[in-house]
Parts: sequence; structure tokens; C-alpha cells
Amino acid sequence: MVKAERLPNRDDHIVWYNTVLELAGIVDRSYPVKGTFVWMPYGLSMMKALVRHLDLMFKESGIEEVAFPLLVPFEFAKQNDKWFNSFRDEAFYTSENELILRPTGEPAMYPIFKIWIRKGMLPIRVYETVSSYRNESKTTHTMIRDREITYWHEIHTVHKTRDEAAKEAMLHKSFYERVWKDILKIPPICVSKPPYEVFAGADFAFEFYTILPDGRLLENGSVNNLGQAYAKKFDLQYSDPDGKKSYVWQVCTGNGERFISAVISIHGDDKGLVVPPRIAPVQVVIIPIIKSETKGRIEEGARKLMERLASSGLSVTLDSSPITPGEKFNVWELKGVPLRIEVGIKELEGEKYTIFRRDTAKKIQVADADLTATIKRLLETDIPETMFGKAEEFYAKKIRYFSDLGEAGRWVTENGVAKANWCEGKECYDKISAIAPSVEAVGTLTAEERDGRCIVCGKQTGKLTIFGRTY
Repeated sequence: MVKAERLPNRDDHIVWYNTVLELAGIVDRSYPVKGTFVWMPYGLSMMKALVRHLDLMFKESGIEEVAFPLLVPFEFAKQNDKWFNSFRDEAFYTSENELILRPTGEPAMYPIFKIWIRKGMLPIRVYETVSSYRNESKTTHTMIRDREITYWHEIHTVHKTRDEAAKEAMLHKSFYERVWKDILKIPPICVSKPPYEVFAGADFAFEFYTILPDGRLLENGSVNNLGQAYAKKFDLQYSDPDGKKSYVWQVCTGNGERFISAVISIHGDDKGLVVPPRIAPVQVVIIPIIKSETKGRIEEGARKLMERLASSGLSVTLDSSPITPGEKFNVWELKGVPLRIEVGIKELEGEKYTIFRRDTAKKIQVADADLTATIKRLLETDIPETMFGKAEEFYAKKIRYFSDLGEAGRWVTENGVAKANWCEGKECYDKISAIAPSVEAVGTLTAEERDGRCIVCGKQTGKLTIFGRTY
């Protein structure tokens, strides 16, 4: 039986992370292909819960779901030479080199968009949730850097005007802000990418980042206002009423399983997972505290409680397995279930229940008459607020402001993330990136400004960046 004390120390984040992935039943990492894994029932339920939220969010905004083939004709892939060159060495090819497995959706989708546009289908606002494939040569880490990237969603939109595309990109940015704040309970870190870091010809791009416990920055969602760059490569033009042809304007946005890697890494603790209620496969677990002389009463009371809570719309399970209550506590704490209810003779006779909160590791007593309302308040308000607050505290410890590049560099090598004023210039970007291997200034923070001088060149600026080691 799994016990919490078997987890490795969190100081070695990747070892802790990989152990929790398997012990908590998120994935099986034994599949014999590097950079792939098997989704296990508990982890798959968590991922699919998030996908359901995303589906609803997109569809409420009028973005419709489609499904394109994963096999991309080589001729499609080569239509955008810059795109192809960026993925040439990471693509998976068929034996005849006639097809590749999709690294991203553009080469599969845009030639078909050309046909749709000719049929008068503008604007186009669609998304798909698929796998993407990258023949990574770097070290792979499950759900952080994979060869098969699963449950990857991509939104692709096509517009007649630049203003329409810009408005659409801001909508997509708001999607991810809502995901991080409202569902995953992690403060969003959004940056605007400098012009030299966006797709050639693109108007602008936003990227979201998370900070993992080892101080590394992980790109976790991108919104790209492509301008007309891809339209010109794929000849995506529409005709106005006078017959004049114009290139369209496009936006693409995507992310996938990395959302879950951030949840595991940031909310987890020495006992395992702490799962946000809105994506928890099990929100409430009931543990019978059985004594032989009252076994039947307790089992009946626990079953009725489970039925009552389930009928109110909660995701609840009753653990009737033949192990001790203490072992059950360890198992469900490892899995990060938000609430645990203990049901013994004392609870049944006293009409009060003991509820354990996974986020605070504290117990409270709740009267039977108030139980359902209290549980819903905890799941909808109290636990999410506490989890978000803890994540904010974690980020506050990891991020420090610096005005001296040398001091910032030392902090970064000590598993921290540096915040600094910067001028957004390419030379200064390169000097920050040269601090140490894998260090990167990820872009300009969109939600914060501060008067100061660029940490590299000393130019007066209100713009801020963060930088650190990246995955």
C-alpha cells in the first residue's frame, strides 16, 4: 500500500514529480518509447475534466470544434519554409517521406482553410484537441517535454481585418487567464513576446509561464496574432464585392497537458497531490471508521451519505477497501482529493461529521444539517481561494526584483526567477540569455510596470521582464 512518507524529498523536483505521477495513478511511464506515457484512469479523469471546461469556454464564444487528420502531406508542410525549417529535425516522417505526423496544426489546416475561404466561409473560428508530435532530441519529462503531446488544443481563426484578428487574440488571452485563475488556481504569468521572438511577419504574441519548484520557467500556453504571415505562405485570400483580393488575418492559440504538470508541481506537497476542486476526479472521499460491533450501521450510514452527496451533484466515492483507515488516509491524500469525510459511530450518533481539508491539512466538525452546504462552500470558494493564495506565496518567494545583472544571475543559478526592468532590445535579450545555459528572458510582463533602468544597458524604461532557467 502506498504511504505518503515514501515520497522523495521535494528538493529534487523531477524525482518527486515522477514518483507522484505514478503513485497517484496519473500516468504509467513504463511505455517503451521515449517521450511517451500511458494515461491512467485517475490522471485521465483530471485531464478530461479540464478539457470539458475548455470546450465549454470555447464554444460559448462561438469557436467550433473540428478534427483534422494527424498525417500531413509533405507538400503542405513545405509551403511555409520558415515553419518547416523550425520543425524539420523534430518531425516524424513516413518511410517514403511523403507524410509527417503533425507537430502543429497549421500545415494540415491552412490548405483546407483556402478552400473554405473560396466558399465564402469567413470568419473561420475553429479549434481541435489532438496529439502533436515532436521528435525531441533534448531530455524529455512527462507532460513537460514529450514526443507525443497529448490533449493539445489549438484554436485557429481567420478574419478579414487586422482589427478583428487583434480582438480575437485578446479574447484568447482572456481564456487562459480564466483557466489559470478560476480553474487551476495558479496566478497567471503572461508576457508579450518581443518582435524578434514571434513568428516572422506576425503582429504580436502572448505566452503564459509557470514557475516550477526547481525555479525553472515552463511555457504554458501561447496566443499568436499571426498577422498575414501564414496567409501569404498559404495564399489565403478573399474577394470583396468588387472582386478585389486581400490576404486574411489569422490567430492561433494552443496548449495541452502542461496545464496538468503545473497543477501537480505547484500545488503538490510532501504528501502528494493537491487537486483544484473543479478538475478533481473525486471531490469528496468517505472513509468508514469501522469497529466490529457497529460494522453494519457504519457501512449503511456511509453508503447513505455517499448517495446523498452524489445526488446533490458532488463527485464522491466511498472507500470500502479492506485496509486500515490510516492507510486509506494516505492513499487519498496522495491523490489530492479536496475533502475527506470520516464516518464512525460517533458521527452517526452525534450527527456531526469530521471533514479533512487536503489544502490546509486541517479537520473541521460540521453538523449533519449543514453538511452539503458546507461542502459546496468549501469546494467552490474556500479551498480555491486558499490554493490560489498559497500559489501566490510560492511565486513571491521565487521571484525577486534586481537592478544588477550579476546579482540576478546568481539568484537564477540558485533556482530563483529574476524580475528586472528592460528595454526590450535584442542585444539586451541576448546578454540576459547568456548568463547561463537554458536561461531566457521570456518577454515583457503584461500586468505590471515599474519605472527603472534596463538591467543590461541602463536605458530608462517602465517595462519589466522575468528570466530564469527554462525547460
